[in-house]
Amino acid sequence: MLGNNYLLRLVAFACGACALVLLTACVPKSIRPASKLMVRVEVSPQANNNNPVALDLVLVKSKKLLKELMKISASEWFEKRSQYRLDYPKEIGLKAGSWEWVPGQVVQIDPMPFKDKFAGGLVFANYFSPGTHRAVIDPSKPVVIKLGAEDITVIPEK
Repeated sequence: MLGNNYLLRLVAFACGACALVLLTACVPKSIRPASKLMVRVEVSPQANNNNPVALDLVLVKSKKLLKELMKISASEWFEKRSQYRLDYPKEIGLKAGSWEWVPGQVVQIDPMPFKDKFAGGLVFANYFSPGTHRAVIDPSKPVVIKLGAEDITVIPEK
């Protein structure tokens, strides 16, 4: 009887060890921790001829798509953004954020967690005046978006 008890414990231990090996083999070797996009927005009191400014924050996974979007103006983005989202369904960051602010506002956007790796980000501001009204951001670094009287500026947050 003592020998059977020992054999049962040995089998149970072996099964447990095998289960542990199988479970750890199923876990990805590198799990990317969630990052947070930190953004603060300052809107000039004279922004957009004293009119609200629409702003889209776009995070892009593909370097090729990022280069393509860096060639278009904000007015083109706002006109074609629905089509870009249809054409690039795996680019979930194409809808990272859309807002509209009135002149004079200072806005702290809640940190936006993300797990995906992005090639970069773009900010498009919909001004009435002519211009590209576009800025590039690094999603891994905090930024301040300044919506000036006639254009957008992005600076690193300190």
